[in-house]
Amino acid sequence: MIYIYGNDLNLIDRYNNSLRNFNYKIIDNTQFSLVKSEDIMIISNINFEKESNLEIIENLNQEGVRIIILDPVPTFEKGRSFISMGIKAYANMMINDIHLKDVIDSVKDGNIWLYPEFINTLVSNMSLPKKIKNADQILNILTDREKEVALLVLEKLPYSVISEKLNISIRTVKAHTKNIYEKFNVSNRLAFILRFS
Repeated sequence: MIYIYGNDLNLIDRYNNSLRNFNYKIIDNTQFSLVKSEDIMIISNINFEKESNLEIIENLNQEGVRIIILDPVPTFEKGRSFISMGIKAYANMMINDIHLKDVIDSVKDGNIWLYPEFINTLVSNMSLPKKIKNADQILNILTDREKEVALLVLEKLPYSVISEKLNISIRTVKAHTKNIYEKFNVSNRLAFILRFS
């Protein structure tokens, strides 16, 4: 079950297409007892600086509720704080309807979902070595072209730049990265970079 809590009166209208695929209920702060472990709670447009709202998040998280936070002004600092509290997804309140469905599906599957700018900031703040020691040994399961792509991914270059440097299409870069991630048993760019940090 998905529960929705918050001050965003237009949330249901804005996300009608996504939400119609799920069983959901809008609740207020007197109905938290309805929410059980493994349920999903979408919290939208609340004052996150208010101590009582942070306590709500902590209590729900301790009960095993999977929390999605839709923030009107998401920041890296707030996102990092929420992730450390154990929330499962953090996104802009104005997220596209189709993306909200992806967020919910991701959380239902047991994954964490973060808005792209958060991930970009996280990756750019990481201190990765410029050259990976023994890269040939580590990357020996890859084809030569996949090695080239992998090394550029580890330099935190966007797909568009990788495409230009290797004179291949962005679609081809994405195909190579998909193969690379599968070979290293990771699901995305961040996980791949973290594997080498």
